[in-house]
Amino acid sequence: MYLQIFDRIQQTVMHTESHLFSNREQQIIDEFSSLDRHSRYLYTRIFMRKQAWLRVSSLNYGEQMVIDQSCKYLTSCGLSSEPFLHSETNIESCEDALSLLLLPELKTLAKAKGIKQVSAKPKEFLCAALLKTIKQRTVTSFFQKNKGDSVKQRQDEFIKAVLEVTGPVVRLNPLVSELFERLHLVFFRSATHLGDSNSIKSAVLAEIGQIRFPSYTVVRSPDLFASRDAVVKYKLLVEVGYEMEVLLTSLVKETEQHMKGWEMFMAHQSEWHALLETLRRPKNPAQKVGGIEQMSHVYWRRHFTAGWALARIAERGARFAANTKQFARERDVLESLLSQDAYRLGKRGEWHERLVLLHTTHLRPKGTTSEARAQTMDALERARSACVRALDDVHVNRISLHAISRQLRAIEAKLGVDPCERVEHPRLCVEWQMPLERVVFGMRVRNMKRGPSVWDGSDGIPCSVEQLALWRYRELGYTGMHSENTMITTLFVLLFWDIVFYPLPGVLDTEYQSQPLDMGSESFYFSRRAMIEQRLAEITDGHFVQSIQAVYEKQHGVECVGVSWDLPCDQLQTIATHLGGKRLAAVCRVLATEYRLKRSGFPDLCLWNDQTGHVLFAEVKGPKDKLSETQRDWLDILLANSIDVEVCHVRDGDARDIDD
Repeated sequence: MYLQIFDRIQQTVMHTESHLFSNREQQIIDEFSSLDRHSRYLYTRIFMRKQAWLRVSSLNYGEQMVIDQSCKYLTSCGLSSEPFLHSETNIESCEDALSLLLLPELKTLAKAKGIKQVSAKPKEFLCAALLKTIKQRTVTSFFQKNKGDSVKQRQDEFIKAVLEVTGPVVRLNPLVSELFERLHLVFFRSATHLGDSNSIKSAVLAEIGQIRFPSYTVVRSPDLFASRDAVVKYKLLVEVGYEMEVLLTSLVKETEQHMKGWEMFMAHQSEWHALLETLRRPKNPAQKVGGIEQMSHVYWRRHFTAGWALARIAERGARFAANTKQFARERDVLESLLSQDAYRLGKRGEWHERLVLLHTTHLRPKGTTSEARAQTMDALERARSACVRALDDVHVNRISLHAISRQLRAIEAKLGVDPCERVEHPRLCVEWQMPLERVVFGMRVRNMKRGPSVWDGSDGIPCSVEQLALWRYRELGYTGMHSENTMITTLFVLLFWDIVFYPLPGVLDTEYQSQPLDMGSESFYFSRRAMIEQRLAEITDGHFVQSIQAVYEKQHGVECVGVSWDLPCDQLQTIATHLGGKRLAAVCRVLATEYRLKRSGFPDLCLWNDQTGHVLFAEVKGPKDKLSETQRDWLDILLANSIDVEVCHVRDGDARDIDD
């Protein structure tokens, strides 16, 4: 089945997008197609494993004799002069050779090399000790000058000794594997060779019937990538961005790692500045970079350009500058990102927030002299201007607007601005609407330092804090579920199913998708605005109960983002009915316009009373838990649309202790 998917990827791409590959690359692909089935299958499995060197004896993909023969074919050069696999003759470093050995084998080899006390040593120590022996000449070899004893000779002998243990080994030829990685990138529209991508595995599971993807019309866009050079450049920059993202997972105190990430940005800084200069140049109407509202499809296609990947590199460069306390450089990178509106519009709010913080904190002079105080006031004025600039930016989301509005008022207070002269702006929103708060009590049975707390449930079974709160609401006459975001996202996708999977160019490019590629993009709404607005009007008019049931029954069980088939259809219909068309449409509008931001943060509990028809949402907080900005935003949205919601605080103890 892996081979079947591999062949389908190859055939699909070469049928519609062969222009993205050179003649020689097409020749390599053709040669691969002409190999026997066993050899192609073996290569496919090795390609999926992504390891450097592999023992042929460890390749459990059929009879050993067949595997040996396939390895012989794959390691020999074809008409393209490039073998698909490298053999042991291509091992050039002792590090590669050592990577093939298991710990017991390393210990045996170390003893043979005269290394003592190896029984309790870890693999890293043994490898380092063995590499050290290669660099050292023995006393005997020192006096045998005529025979020679170069480091290269000792390395060759060492590799030979390792191969006597491992037997024949193979690895992917980097030149050929890079070609197939690019082939997969063009097919899936994502770098499947990076991280823990499950694209190929999901395709295999679909083919064998383990999972089922939605039915939709596949519309491949053969012109999504402009040229071969564009794909090669895009892939290279995506790989750089991925490596930077991995480095960002390092602890802040690991300065060396963060400096490495900063240096990676610096290596691409001139390229980033050249792109910005290109964007600033006057263009004729046909070349002009349009806004997302007018050119949503064009904006989405920019995700697959070198410019988009460069913007991600610049964004991560700013984070490395922050982690290495290079705040002036961080400011410069953020300013460069904000100077363009072609890429990553959804991140502009975060960039504005950080820029204001730099001016008010990290770049503000320290000291009490008159000169320092004057510089501090100048820094605060710059921060105030940055806040106004952010409020003027139409791409700043609600959460960032609230944060920036609060920053602005704090800055004006430090500047001593008269209330009559404070900035007033139509997008200024300082305070969230806060819901009613409820306090319930329970007995905590285990106080976890990490992870969620565990409480004594009403039935004597330990439960989560959300489950405990749900028991308390049931005592008040409510039926409910702990659904968090799944209930509302499930309702949204069911109601907009045909629109979500509408065959727009460049978003449904393979049959193995649980969502359109632009589902989390800022362009999702604008690309489908007319259809979405019409559906919202239908929901407002009350046409939604039968739609939920029809889609639920037809699509039940398919892999679809945001949908939980564990939620019963009748409960979804009940919640939708109690909400009513107008309020349901208001919530759906939020998800349609900001799905990436609003797919999290929805209240934990969904509650309803069948007798009164009342629906209530509750955000549950245990001791010392606080609301996140995304949660505050959802609470504000629900209250603004007359949807009842409250914050339920669960405290440890008995209700009789309330006065304490």
